[in-house]
Amino acid sequence: MKYIVVTNHKGGASKSTTTMQICGAYALYKNMNVEIFEFDDENKDSQNFTKSKIKSTQVEVGDGSEITTTLRNLFNGIDKTDMRLCDVGGNKTTTIFLEGLKKSRMFKKVDLFIIPMSGGSQDLKNAKKTLDVILEMDKNANIMFCLSRVRNPRRVQFQYGDFFNDRDLKKYPYIILKDSDVIDLSRKIKKSVYELATDLESKNEIEDAFDIALDEEDNQKISNLSVMLEIYDEAENYLQTTLNVAFDQLDKLLYGELK
Repeated sequence: MKYIVVTNHKGGASKSTTTMQICGAYALYKNMNVEIFEFDDENKDSQNFTKSKIKSTQVEVGDGSEITTTLRNLFNGIDKTDMRLCDVGGNKTTTIFLEGLKKSRMFKKVDLFIIPMSGGSQDLKNAKKTLDVILEMDKNANIMFCLSRVRNPRRVQFQYGDFFNDRDLKKYPYIILKDSDVIDLSRKIKKSVYELATDLESKNEIEDAFDIALDEEDNQKISNLSVMLEIYDEAENYLQTTLNVAFDQLDKLLYGELK
């Protein structure tokens, strides 16, 4: 079983999006059974994806008094899951989680830490703070950054100049989560972008329905189905340009596989 922890002390750093759209999707790509454990008493992002094959469980953090027991149970649980993803809320929740990971020694079972960032100087400070806490636990920890909301991957060095100019951070591997409407749209369809991109059966059914609507001159259906097909096209493009690149990096870090 593989364990991935997605965390950053800053709230709103695209942690849940990284967990679902990259890590969860990667598990499906590898034909794994996967489950997200969302450590956040307020945000319940993963539970919006009710039609996804990526399972999710909400974990109550509270005051942290039970966190070590919770983590021991999580990291020693025996079931049919091939990969477990910890989506850790920001601020106090991150502090409680990482302290619990250290006290319980369960950090030794973590295969990869991912620190998402969304840009900005304060974001950089929080990312470095998170990095320091992880390295204090395990100086040899497997760590990767996720640069989210990237407008143009070819110009990511400009958008994330602080990251690439920081001598402590730039030595770590990173993946890019490109900004796209298809991420928001996938929430409405209640599936990950990866699942939309690979669900050719559903897309073909919509194509057939679109052709029927054309024959019937049903303009409302034509418009609605056209939008749906555009979403599926965008998902396929996102898979090719963003997700597959991230999957290759995850292969390298988790299995030492080079493409």
